[in-house]
Amino acid sequence: MGKTYNYARYKMSEYDLGSFPGRKAGEIADNFTVRNQEGAEVSLDSYRGKWVVLETGSITCSMYVKNISGIKRLQNKYPDVEFLLIYVREAHPGSRLGPHETDQQKQEMSKQLQDVYKEPRTVLVDNVNGEMHKAYGEMPNMVYIIDPDGKVVYRCDWAFLKLIDRVLANRDKIHTDEHVQIITAAPWIMIPVVLRGGWDALWDLAIALPMITWAHLKADWANFKNKFKSEEKILPETTD
Repeated sequence: MGKTYNYARYKMSEYDLGSFPGRKAGEIADNFTVRNQEGAEVSLDSYRGKWVVLETGSITCSMYVKNISGIKRLQNKYPDVEFLLIYVREAHPGSRLGPHETDQQKQEMSKQLQDVYKEPRTVLVDNVNGEMHKAYGEMPNMVYIIDPDGKVVYRCDWAFLKLIDRVLANRDKIHTDEHVQIITAAPWIMIPVVLRGGWDALWDLAIALPMITWAHLKADWANFKNKFKSEEKILPETTD
């Protein structure tokens, strides 16, 4: 039996940190259609001609919440860039805030997300089956930066403001480093955010922490080996 997209309780087994499907930096981003908070359809292609920063998040995702306070600064620094938040599945559902069950419910929850966190960006809502999320990698807080021609210039499995800033300041380059070494968000952010799902959501995260740590370390090691192999391939040949 396959995984349930809108899982009822968090388990590390719901994620494969070593897998990042979707278009890579240098490739044209796949078009997708999601909805705005009023229910109208919005496609990625409708943003052609603009620089776009896409970030995924949910009410119970502390990795997303850590970025919100700095997003306004980036919006002011780069007024020509469209910053979008794609609301995906709940990262840590529980008895207080469970998994999404319908598209309409998910749209209503997106308004709660915006109210609770004072989200400054346009919020777009993936459908309840997560079609956009699955196509773009399915990580809870990933980021894509897409140029006016629709090409991905940067994507990363976890979104960090300083890295987004660095890419936007160097837009003439393709940025291929798509992995960040992390374990989790700071406790003072993580605990209150996960508690929005419920005490059971926080318990699920606590008992999963050893496996989370191990999964991140494995992903970091695999990324290191891949980068080392790539560097070996481009080393110049030497002659005696």
